[in-house]
Amino acid sequence: MKIEDIVQKEVKNISCYEVKTILGQKSQEKIAKMNLNENFAIPNDTIEKLLLDACRSIDVRAYPPPRGKLASKAISSFLGFSESEISVANGADEIMDLLMKVFVRKRSKVITVEPSFPMYTFFTELYGGSTVPVLLRPDFSLDVDAILQKADKNTRLLFVCSPNNPTGNQFQEAEIKRLLQEFNGVVVVDEAYVDFAEGSVINWVRDYDNLVVLRSFSKAFGLAGLRLGYLISSTSIVKYVQRVVGPFNVNSVTQQTIALALEKWSYFKKQIKYVVNEREWLMKNLQQIDGVKPYSSDTNFILFKVTKPHLTSATVTERMETRNVLIKERGHLPLLENCIRVTVGNRDMNETFLSALKESLEE
Repeated sequence: MKIEDIVQKEVKNISCYEVKTILGQKSQEKIAKMNLNENFAIPNDTIEKLLLDACRSIDVRAYPPPRGKLASKAISSFLGFSESEISVANGADEIMDLLMKVFVRKRSKVITVEPSFPMYTFFTELYGGSTVPVLLRPDFSLDVDAILQKADKNTRLLFVCSPNNPTGNQFQEAEIKRLLQEFNGVVVVDEAYVDFAEGSVINWVRDYDNLVVLRSFSKAFGLAGLRLGYLISSTSIVKYVQRVVGPFNVNSVTQQTIALALEKWSYFKKQIKYVVNEREWLMKNLQQIDGVKPYSSDTNFILFKVTKPHLTSATVTERMETRNVLIKERGHLPLLENCIRVTVGNRDMNETFLSALKESLEE
């Protein structure tokens, strides 16, 4: 028997989602890790204290509260939604996976706006569905008419990342409202970066039963390593999501840490403001560098275009890595020729990035 003969066709055809790692790489050198939108503006000792406090209050010999109940209860109290309107998971990625399990089967269609987060396509194809990409306009705004024209009877989900990764902009509420009203399916608004922006559509869940709002603790709270994502939606959608999740999908340490973090919201809110201020400082400095064009951002990262003649975004990214600065090359994506995404770090990281960028442009 050949193992390949019994592997699902979708698994054979899908590519592993690769993430650049620094494990074992330049272990003795200081790396400015600005490629995955992690939040290093929050001091590590603050996170360590949260973790220690969480560990002291739980017994990991016991199974965790089922289906993230401790975390969902804390989120419920924090946001003012019923626990029946919340589902938590092992990162926002698992939330996407669960939504696919509920709504997508072979020959189902899922609309994505492009360029955007690639995991929407990854999970769609994993479950035998097909992604229908709709390009953003050249100014990175939503093309609502094009989205609605692409939908048909087999379309199940529409993913809208707002603020969008990697373009950095938040979409207009009027456009999202029109999609909710006219799209015959479930609209998933991914708000992983919303804490760095001005508005949110989360309260619309009470008005539109086809709206799912996806959130994460990886960005604003700096807890990417703990893996906690959640959705807010109608009780009917949450009910079906709960049917396909494993009973102990979120570990005890993560759940308790999330509960403690939400109690300290005033502190995290100040850190979010710090990141926003650093974003504006970094933007002003990028605007003064010949050879790059930065785009406005509502997130904890900035997208910029390499405009210097005969120089590509791939080349700049490689040169930056030799200077121990990791950034995300996005030039292969539609509308983003010669573009790079850089995470907003603390002032030391941002200054290191700017210095390395200037050198890389002149090398």
